[in-house]
Amino acid sequence: MVSRPAPAPASAPSSAHELPLYRQVYLRLRESILTGSLGPGQRLASSRTLASQMGISRNTVLQAYLQLEVEGYIQASQGSGHYVSTLLAHAAPMPAAKAGPAPASMPPAIRNSFDFVPASLRRPIPAIPFRINLPDLDTFPIDTWARLQTAVLREARRSATLGALLGEGDAQGDLSLRQAIADHVSIARGVRCSADTVVITAGAQHAMDLLLRVLTQPGDAVGLEDPCFPGALSATRAAACQVVPVPVDAQGADLAAVPTLAGLRLLLVCPSKQFPLGMTMSLPRRLALIDWARRTGAWIVEDDYDSEYRFDGKPIPSLQGLDGGDHVLYIGTFSKVLFPSLRTGFIVCPPALVEPLAAARAVSGRHGSTLEQRVLARFIDDGHLARHIRRMKALYRKRQQVLLDACNETLRGQLRVEAPDSGLQTMAWLPAGSDDQAVARQARQQGIEVTPLSRFCLQTARPPALVLGFGGFTEERIRAGVRALAQLGLPTLATATPSRLQTPPPAQRHRHEPV
Repeated sequence: MVSRPAPAPASAPSSAHELPLYRQVYLRLRESILTGSLGPGQRLASSRTLASQMGISRNTVLQAYLQLEVEGYIQASQGSGHYVSTLLAHAAPMPAAKAGPAPASMPPAIRNSFDFVPASLRRPIPAIPFRINLPDLDTFPIDTWARLQTAVLREARRSATLGALLGEGDAQGDLSLRQAIADHVSIARGVRCSADTVVITAGAQHAMDLLLRVLTQPGDAVGLEDPCFPGALSATRAAACQVVPVPVDAQGADLAAVPTLAGLRLLLVCPSKQFPLGMTMSLPRRLALIDWARRTGAWIVEDDYDSEYRFDGKPIPSLQGLDGGDHVLYIGTFSKVLFPSLRTGFIVCPPALVEPLAAARAVSGRHGSTLEQRVLARFIDDGHLARHIRRMKALYRKRQQVLLDACNETLRGQLRVEAPDSGLQTMAWLPAGSDDQAVARQARQQGIEVTPLSRFCLQTARPPALVLGFGGFTEERIRAGVRALAQLGLPTLATATPSRLQTPPPAQRHRHEPV
């Protein structure tokens, strides 16, 4: 059955950035699918028909259809056309208006002992191959940054606002940066926000801490992906919350695999690129999470740590954009996009949470540097951030290929390295029966750092593997690191290719404490 003609494209947003025409078509079709106006299995109008009805080019419609297909909303059938994906048959339709109970905020919790916090969060770690989450710093446009900082200072002096620039700042964050971030993530990540719903933090780790302070109380159940980012575990334990491991499979976090969801107050996930396994959460799983949050009044915290470094195509739109920001809180950071010592991140939240979060920010550090925030705002607004991301994507893709080629040449049959779609690190699978933590200790003796996958596991055992970072190292340092790995004398891999989600048989299962 041919669907009714799609409505005219939405009007452009009221910002300095106008949405491309294909994006407007994509958004209207996506909304029709999410709300159930276009049901699973329903045939879309042909690209020629839709283009003629809307008075636009066929290529524009094809571009919109391609994006919908990549994200899992529609399926193409050879010689037949495009259909709404049948995988959405059991997904609950997204309501056109806000529905469900409104989540309530909870008072913060305090612990006296933080001995569980890993060393990687407490002090610097030497930048040696193959440290994870490390961006390249030598190519940062420091001259541009210095020029913008000088310009900001001069303008403040000329306008007699130097005191405001160098004095006390806004705990929510400087308005210029909040506006720049809102414009950037609405276009680049599909986040629904305005400057008024952005709260500036001292990085992603600080953002997690603030959210747990505001939204939970001691003893609350908090869901974490298993395996998970160590900082998320530390923040949850610091808030004296109960950690509930949420297993991860090829589609991402699977709430259906959690024995009990009763009382789960908050769920922290990395849907665009799971850390550290690297898969993207499927559309049905995303919709299932949002439906669960709407039904229970729980919160979902989306940690979007390096999704802008997607090597092919555009980044997958945020989970928050699907939800509209009612139950999904979005965390972003500039530590990996620019440089870690900048210590600038942000939260996108519903309006009702802005004041509580700003108050928590004031308690935990008063405010960030207004000078740095205005320089960063100028860096974004003048287009330097977008240009820097494009340069770094090309650089990281090349370094990833160098790592893959070097391992294929030097460690063929001993280490199986994946080629991720994005990011600064990848998975490298060891021979069955290996002890990845023992391999990591041996690697340190060779002057290199590899991170064992088992260190990130909460409850579910995984096949032995290493997480290798490549973003922050030159091609020569990558090759030298691979040569050092070859000195470890790893056994030969089995012929069969192991799944990164495969669980070892019971006799091999083991549990390591995460860092």
